[in-house]
Amino acid sequence: MKPKITFITRHYAPSANINGESVRDMVKYLSDKFQIESNVICINKVDDHGGANREPVGKVIRIKPIYSGQKKILRFFAFLYDGFVLTRKALKYKDTLIVCTTSPPMLPFWASLLFNKRIQWALWSFDLFPEGFNATNFISAKNPFYKWVVKQTYKNNPTFLIALGVQQAKYLEAQYQQKISTLLLPCGVLFFQNRSDKIPDWWEKDKLTLGYCGNLNDAHNPEFLKAIIDAMDPNKHQVVLALYGNKAEEVNSYAKDKPGVVLVKRVPREQLHFIDIHIVTLRKEWVHIAVPSKAVSAIFMGGTILFCGDKSSDNWYMFKEAGWFVDENEQMYQNVKQFFANLTLNSVQQRKAKTAELAKKLQNYVLDTYEDIAKRLQ
Repeated sequence: MKPKITFITRHYAPSANINGESVRDMVKYLSDKFQIESNVICINKVDDHGGANREPVGKVIRIKPIYSGQKKILRFFAFLYDGFVLTRKALKYKDTLIVCTTSPPMLPFWASLLFNKRIQWALWSFDLFPEGFNATNFISAKNPFYKWVVKQTYKNNPTFLIALGVQQAKYLEAQYQQKISTLLLPCGVLFFQNRSDKIPDWWEKDKLTLGYCGNLNDAHNPEFLKAIIDAMDPNKHQVVLALYGNKAEEVNSYAKDKPGVVLVKRVPREQLHFIDIHIVTLRKEWVHIAVPSKAVSAIFMGGTILFCGDKSSDNWYMFKEAGWFVDENEQMYQNVKQFFANLTLNSVQQRKAKTAELAKKLQNYVLDTYEDIAKRLQ
């Protein structure tokens, strides 16, 4: 019996990447509950950041990358090539439902070009490209090539969308200029994650703990973290930083030897519940283009969020009951100071009381999407 569903993605298990983990979780659920077989076409790459190592599930077809360095222009052409190779390989499985993720970045562009109307395919959005290249100032929105790529990316719409949140879904529908059947699948819902009873070395019971654990890159504002470091009271608060990404060294250097700041290589997921307030930042030019998974994981593990960005972002739209908002504007530093001036243990506990309900809602989004996809395949 031929597999009924095919996934195209950059990352997949055992690579420790949250996007690849999300694909693996769906593959396993469809296999365990519905005996639906999956093909997973991915890049042969192992990432040590952003998730947990897990055993792969399904039939995995790995494509050798042509470039693994960090030079921007070479990375761009590598993404372009990888997307083409992955999409072309998926045509071998055109008799199945093809689920095209947005990683590597140019994958949706090639899907729009190569998948005809007879192919049933879905777009599963993580970070959106080519818009991300403009958000990083890699290319101008006025550039004729960029405008052509955007036009081609949204020229041929998928059968349905899988979006990270309601706001991102609205953005995608506006890009396709039509109403498209949409499923919601937040990234970062940790179904099988236990909470450790072992107290971390960095935890202090008499202080409120803030933490940033994860990727810090072009989509995030390092100045927000610096403002928190400067404004917090080390007698009352501590900030735990476990950073990677191209802005990590900047913040680590700034935070080094600052009172109340703890720098660690990583915070295991089972210890996330020891952090009271999770720091989340998304630059305004990245709104809807990215939806940080760290906010989802924080809520799911019973924490609250301190979000700096724009209120239209899905992170704030979904979790405002369990968080605090700081606008990313010229008043950011002053607003961070005001946040700490008003911060109390009671205000944290009030927001934590909302997380169980929000976590259940997140879980239902994920399960409903899995079930819906299974029905489409039957």
